[in-house]
Amino acid sequence: MSEIVTYLRGKTLLITGSTGFLAKAVVEKILRCAPEVNQIYLLIRSRQKKDGTFISVKDRMTTDVFGSPAFSRLRKSYGENFQIFVDEKVCAIEGDLTLEKLGLKEDIYKQLSEEVNVVLTCAASVTFDEEIDAALQLNALGARRMLEFAKSCRSAILVHVSTAYVNGQKKGRIPETPPRPNFSIAEEIGLSNAKFNLEKETQEIQAITNEIHAESRSISRQKKFRKLALQQNASASSGWLEAQVETFRKRWLKERLIEEGMSRGQRWGWHDSYTLTKAMGEQFIVQHRGQLPTVIVRPSIVESGLLEPEPGWIEGLKVADPLIDALSKGRLPDFPGQKDMVVDIIPVDIVVNTVLAAMVRTAIEGGISVYHVSTGDRNPILFQQAFELSYEYFQKNPRRNRNNEPIIIQKWTYPTLRQFRRRYKLRYIYPLNILLWILNRSNRIMFLNNWKRRITVLKSAISRMLYYAAIYSPYTSLECIFDTEQMVKLHNNLKQDDRLLFGSDVTRIDWKKYFQDIHIPGLKRHVLKTDETKSNTTEEEEVAERSGFAQTDTDSTTSH
Repeated sequence: MSEIVTYLRGKTLLITGSTGFLAKAVVEKILRCAPEVNQIYLLIRSRQKKDGTFISVKDRMTTDVFGSPAFSRLRKSYGENFQIFVDEKVCAIEGDLTLEKLGLKEDIYKQLSEEVNVVLTCAASVTFDEEIDAALQLNALGARRMLEFAKSCRSAILVHVSTAYVNGQKKGRIPETPPRPNFSIAEEIGLSNAKFNLEKETQEIQAITNEIHAESRSISRQKKFRKLALQQNASASSGWLEAQVETFRKRWLKERLIEEGMSRGQRWGWHDSYTLTKAMGEQFIVQHRGQLPTVIVRPSIVESGLLEPEPGWIEGLKVADPLIDALSKGRLPDFPGQKDMVVDIIPVDIVVNTVLAAMVRTAIEGGISVYHVSTGDRNPILFQQAFELSYEYFQKNPRRNRNNEPIIIQKWTYPTLRQFRRRYKLRYIYPLNILLWILNRSNRIMFLNNWKRRITVLKSAISRMLYYAAIYSPYTSLECIFDTEQMVKLHNNLKQDDRLLFGSDVTRIDWKKYFQDIHIPGLKRHVLKTDETKSNTTEEEEVAERSGFAQTDTDSTTSH
């Protein structure tokens, strides 16, 4: 008999982040392996489309959650009774992690606190360069609000999904231990003597972001935005002008909030706003949990399923995938990083299994525990190996350009970030700036406008590549290994039935098979939609493609 299935029988769970990648896989696994679970509540925000159409939480659950291919196996198993089963076991609750009391009405909050046995937090902003105010609300204050709810429950445990990268700039072997509240990585490794205070940092972030928002609407800033708009079209209508001014305001605001998040994160010894606010979320939990049984699960780079819910299932471009995508299109001729660095990739189903096993162990033992869910400790794959496997795959299975010709890809040399920046600035950015300067002074020649536009697009693509190289550089130059002693112990202590159903043995991963037979085919099938790529290619992408430069983007989903 499965101890995990037995524990879940009759239990009620509240899960956040269900419209995202990881939580979908958790919900699917519970419904498939523990169908006698009493109830799963999904905390979901309603949405409004740009055209004003309102999307209810029930509609979002139907389309964004159960419309996913993750549930294909379950749907096939239940056939025409699938929807009946889902309606019986799963309920969407209108809520918002960024609001006090989760945005719930008092009676709903009280009802849930009386029913819920397990609080599982999967929601997070996982964008490295997220605006700091948004990252704070979701990753830090959202974690605190979920903790407050869990403590209000009659009898509940808290399972909090964090990230292994809360270790920030630490080197060496990273233990599976809770964080020290009111203590920064910079203090821990001797980078700074400045004292980190969780509440003070929260208040300072809120104050500075309020100032930035206010400045974006100041008279002086509005004048600058209007001047930029007039430079684009001096004879534009007032309606167009106001809309363009607002576009410039939002762009400036986003850049300033991102800059503030990056600088704050690095100042305190983390990498960016993502790792700073995720670490703050952990600290809030440790500081205020009291006697609440709590487990913090720290996955590394979560990628497509090894076996479940199907081999290669994935949603959205995760951390490694924008690089794989750009490489396959010939837009990434090189990239900075240490070729012998461990790229700590973990399949999503192993994370799910660890979450569920840790849930039961915490319910039995109480206290607080931490599990790294990663592969670098027991089955490492190096940065160069990951590239070589991807390179080899696309050599054999090349993507094709608009003329249906195989795209040529290049091998990387793994320069340092400084070398990478210097090379592309000297070779491309500076010459393009000079060429644009000359063309801008030859504006009477109409046929040059097309050249100006193409050069601008190319310059933008290269600048974007340099920007994302900087964003990714901390994760391609790490000098640490996440210890997984507790994760291994958790797996080894499982009963035989649970090892088969909920195992987390990472040594069984064959990296060549995973990359070439599972992950990249899954990425092409679920995300890249390669059959449609040619017809969906924009003019800007075509210019970048012909020039051999990246237009990558980081994952911008709001859950793991």
